[in-house]
Amino acid sequence: MIKVNENSPAHWAIRGLGGALLIAVILWVPTMDFAGIGQVNDALLIALAAMSLNLVLGYTGQISIGHSAFFGIGAYATAILVKKYEWSPGWTFFVGAIVAFVIGTIVALPALRIKGIYLALVTLAIAFMFPKFVGWEKLEWLTKGQSGYDSVRYKDLPDWPLVGPFPKGQQGRAEFQFWLSILVVAISYLVIRGVVRSRVGRSLIAVRDNETAAAVMGVHLAQTKTLVFGVSAAICALAGSLSALRSGTVTPESPNIQVVGSVVFLVAMIIGGSATLWGPIVGGFFYFYLERNLGDWSESGPLEFIFGWSKTSPATMIFSILLIVLMFVAPFGVVGLLKRWSRKVVQIVPSPVVGSVDTKAPVAPATAR
Repeated sequence: MIKVNENSPAHWAIRGLGGALLIAVILWVPTMDFAGIGQVNDALLIALAAMSLNLVLGYTGQISIGHSAFFGIGAYATAILVKKYEWSPGWTFFVGAIVAFVIGTIVALPALRIKGIYLALVTLAIAFMFPKFVGWEKLEWLTKGQSGYDSVRYKDLPDWPLVGPFPKGQQGRAEFQFWLSILVVAISYLVIRGVVRSRVGRSLIAVRDNETAAAVMGVHLAQTKTLVFGVSAAICALAGSLSALRSGTVTPESPNIQVVGSVVFLVAMIIGGSATLWGPIVGGFFYFYLERNLGDWSESGPLEFIFGWSKTSPATMIFSILLIVLMFVAPFGVVGLLKRWSRKVVQIVPSPVVGSVDTKAPVAPATAR
């Protein structure tokens, strides 16, 4: 095992290598065809929504199964403002995030009195209600009812420095969507990282571990819970706005606006690892590509023979089995598993706290009293 001191040149070299690898992957994606870039964009949407859920569930311990509603708020905000009022899509992101933040803080009010399974039921009810609400015939003048909106996109792709101009057609739109998604995910990551590593973040963890002890230490439970729930809802709305531009279609039947969307975000977060910054991102990609490719694998060879007796899709059954196995092998997610493996090779030794006692220094003998 190699021991590396924290913030030493070797430690920064490891960080630099990881950053360079990440940049190389990001620069490689636009060289793919539009179908491949589109798959990466879809994975980024799930990752962003899982990041927002992780802020509430992973760090605060509040169980929410209603984030599909916040996803839908962002999607509908972009669709309505672009198609009905002819806004530029970029500005709609702010509107969707603000509306979701306000609604998120209102939804968080029940969390001040209830928690656990009861809070999960409240958020689940919201997830069920949202598709019905936007499909309500009396709101058809605004939401277009069950038909929803289509052709939600930029009329002309903006020319961004460094990464533009973009080629015309599907390839150009896929590349632009990728860079827009990377920008939104990066900003959201920095916001979440700032929250988690701030005094608010320490309050979140205290609330998650023991609310009573947190209150005794001076943590304002109501303020902390409502603020975090609102920020989480706003970030999830950004994912919804990206989804509206990605697919161009927003209806009450859109998968991630349905309750199943909340389940997908939850599963992606668990797969990657909750209460970690990179876990939801890794989980989003892991879930998307595994779920997508299992359909092809399960329809050929012995897998079709093994699972052909069931009316359930073989891909669904295999995915469920793999998820159960993963929870036994990696209870802290893929990121937790990778950290455990990496510690067997390289161990980062924390820097000593300034002002701490040096255990190696000689200790003067105690004088007799």
